[in-house]
Amino acid sequence: MSHNHSFSTLHRDSTLHQLEEQQFDLLIIGGGITGSGIALDAITRGLKVALIERYDFASGTSSRSGKLIHGGLKYLQNFDFPVVKETGSERDIVYNNALHLVYPITMNFPLIKKESYNLVTLKAGLTLYDKLAGVKKEERHSLYGKKKTLQNEPLFNKKIVQGSGCYIEYRTDDSRLTLEVAKTAQEKGAVILNYAEMTEFLKDENNMVKGIVGRDHCANQTFTVYAKHIVNAAGPWVDEVRKKDEKITGKHMVLAKGIHIVFPYDKLPVKSSVYFQHNGRMIAVIPVGNRTYVGSTESLYNKDMDDIHVHLSEVQYLLGCLKDMFPNVKLQVQDISSSWAGIRPLIGESGKKPSELSRHDEIFESNSGVVTIAGGKLTGYRKMADRILTYIDKKHKLNLPTTKTANLKLSGSQFNNIKELYEYADRIHGRYSHLEISQQNITNYVLRYGSNTEKLLQTIDSYNGQQLKHVHRNILGELRYTIEHEMVSTLTDFYDRRTSYLLFDLELVKETLEIVTKEIADILQWNDAVKEQEIRQMQYQIKKALHFKED
Repeated sequence: MSHNHSFSTLHRDSTLHQLEEQQFDLLIIGGGITGSGIALDAITRGLKVALIERYDFASGTSSRSGKLIHGGLKYLQNFDFPVVKETGSERDIVYNNALHLVYPITMNFPLIKKESYNLVTLKAGLTLYDKLAGVKKEERHSLYGKKKTLQNEPLFNKKIVQGSGCYIEYRTDDSRLTLEVAKTAQEKGAVILNYAEMTEFLKDENNMVKGIVGRDHCANQTFTVYAKHIVNAAGPWVDEVRKKDEKITGKHMVLAKGIHIVFPYDKLPVKSSVYFQHNGRMIAVIPVGNRTYVGSTESLYNKDMDDIHVHLSEVQYLLGCLKDMFPNVKLQVQDISSSWAGIRPLIGESGKKPSELSRHDEIFESNSGVVTIAGGKLTGYRKMADRILTYIDKKHKLNLPTTKTANLKLSGSQFNNIKELYEYADRIHGRYSHLEISQQNITNYVLRYGSNTEKLLQTIDSYNGQQLKHVHRNILGELRYTIEHEMVSTLTDFYDRRTSYLLFDLELVKETLEIVTKEIADILQWNDAVKEQEIRQMQYQIKKALHFKED
């Protein structure tokens, strides 16, 4: 089967043509981690697959998580053993299949007076966790008394900390993980398009769904896609999609909002990641490079789903938690270098209280045959994909082979182990030494683009003769690479989801915005109106990251 091998915005026309011309077995609505995971699972089982995403990959919940591949420690408290077992084993699979995007980190869990864990329950919990999650020997937990705990983390509040447990968690880049999953599906033959919104369902004479009408937001035209099966994986937006099919009864989405705030590392210089309880709520403090981010809050959300703000009251709540935990660290609102807010869908039923909402993923099907998957977590994306395909397989007796994704390395992760990844970084650093990019920066690129980094460096090299400052040359190369290989269509695709500069390096965004805008406008042939709108949108995102709404 012929398909173009590039995941490029410059090939949107041919992708759109493929969507219209082919008859698909499966069409997925939604390009977050769930939809992308389903596309990858389905294409590797031999189905003909299409996926459309209304905005950009991971532009909803999947770019706004806590960026941890959780082993599910907090589910132990609710005695939710199956979830701990599944997320624990999944975590290892996600790590092995995306070595460039998932890193083991030491998580320091302090025992605090008057909170729900003590030394006995923490030891029992972590031991059970190691067992259920199948934790590797060298990664099993350790426990420390008060003295050693305060040596490990001098910033802790001596008055309330009584000891600690340390265990291994995994940090990830959620947007990039989503992108690499989608890109891998595309490399295997799935037809995938962002900025393509489902506007209505097409039904046959028996009122069964047979396709969709969509709108291509880049070229501003409509298109149709026909498929035997349609899966709605729109995350918090699944009900918006369901409404276009039939009236919603019974189960519905209830949205929970969470925020994270980012500080320069020297303002919050924790020795390792910290996960602590504060009045029963779990707060994570995660250092990454020269930043430390903190989250999350949780509150029910019923406002604009496409423009979620961080509120000052939420920021002050987190600052209060940090002050209690790290009394000598004097943090203020103006120390914050960026922030993000997101919503996740919980499954509600009429008459249930918010505290009873399900965190599990669930599958339901409409009378016309639209299959919806909702809920779930980043870590469990592969399992959710398997469940949805098993559901469709059983119902329609397709006799599909079993899932093939457990050992499938994602695009950019063509390494057998972490040692190979660093050897690759060394090798290409040597090969492109004339670019004078530091070893650290090459490594940062490899931890973003993995085994595709050499292509990036070739692209940077193509800008090398242009009398540019290195920082400008590098970002233009990165921009062009992400347009040609990662379907970047807008400034926020680039600065937020492909590179996370919006979250972790706002100075760089401000310094390069002008030259990047000029270049993307040239490459994508934007007219002045589009260019103005794009700059406005980006400036709005920068403002939103730094200024918090009063309630």
